[in-house]
Amino acid sequence: MNKFYFLVSICAFLVVSCKKPAPTPIEPTELSENFSETPTSTPITPTDLLDEASGLADSKKQPGFLWTHEDAGSPNHLYLLSRQGKIVATYTTPFINFDWEDIAIGPGPDANTSYIYLADIGDNSNVRDIKQIYRFPEPSTLNSTITNFESIRFRFPDGSYDAETLLFDPLTKDIYIVTKWLANARVYRLAYPQSTTGVITAKKVGEMTIGTDLTGGTISTIGTEVIVRGYTAIYYWKRKVNETVGEVLLRAPTKKLPYIFEPQGEAVCFDLNNKGYFTLSERRNVPSVNLYFYARK
Repeated sequence: MNKFYFLVSICAFLVVSCKKPAPTPIEPTELSENFSETPTSTPITPTDLLDEASGLADSKKQPGFLWTHEDAGSPNHLYLLSRQGKIVATYTTPFINFDWEDIAIGPGPDANTSYIYLADIGDNSNVRDIKQIYRFPEPSTLNSTITNFESIRFRFPDGSYDAETLLFDPLTKDIYIVTKWLANARVYRLAYPQSTTGVITAKKVGEMTIGTDLTGGTISTIGTEVIVRGYTAIYYWKRKVNETVGEVLLRAPTKKLPYIFEPQGEAVCFDLNNKGYFTLSERRNVPSVNLYFYARK
């Protein structure tokens, strides 16, 4: 081999070896993709405290409870909800609820801390140039207070959009935002580490095969499953080895999941231990709403 081809070969090897690989799920498990058609159903109590539930996340620091919140113009409160549908604690945040639309729990800058990611990304009039995601340590007791927080501020690279879906990848700590009303929803990525001092321009990943009314999403705690929901359907993807969340979302959903129609269903999350998924709805004009749990078969 002459010197020229030898040098070309060495350069090619270095490029390939230095390329950052896509994340591999930490536990390539064979969990069933089938879930119960008849979920457990528990009424939310008190019935008049949570009118516009918009996000849902299963607590890591307080196992057995779920975090939820309301959306546009509601009080700046987070609620801790039991699996029996009872609101057991209310937490006041030091920042306002302009239009909180989704919530996730996952790792962050401190490897020993569980963080809440609260997405203030709603924009019904498509006029907000800058959206933000609040990140703060997950409260660990019923009487904890929320004091320290960071704001991940971002804008879309190609316009202003209403969005209600936040997806947090536990394998990479990247954040994905999915738009709501477009016929083919657009997916944007905020790569880790996200700046908390300036305004990030989100990277457009591409367009989905679904859209129109997407209102929430969740990724399983081991990173192998993705759900995005709308008012009338819940879509499910099984993540492949070495596949990024962005790549997952750009292909057609693996399937639709069981779903009992809700008055205005916006919230969804996987169970902490991957035993199923929960859904929750805004109350709209009905007397009360239920917390549903669809167990894995």
